[in-house]
Amino acid sequence: MDEPASALDPISTVKIEDLMRELVANYTIIVVTHNLQQAARVSDYTGFMLSDEQTKGQLVEFGATNDIFTAPKDKRTEDYITGRFG
Repeated sequence: MDEPASALDPISTVKIEDLMRELVANYTIIVVTHNLQQAARVSDYTGFMLSDEQTKGQLVEFGATNDIFTAPKDKRTEDYITGRFG
């Protein structure tokens, strides 16, 4: 899913997230989003990716969502989730 609740009101966003929680019982869902709060709410695992002039789509860090959001191992991940860049 690419930005599954982009530009939706809060009630519609909750409905989308509830549906995602139902579907994950039978399907693997990959969500691409800039909405960090939503990513933290709906995911079990998180991958953080960056691109630069030399490397396109570099996977910087991957792990359990709680670990990524509370104790990231890479400074670039920490800087992004704390709003220092991005």
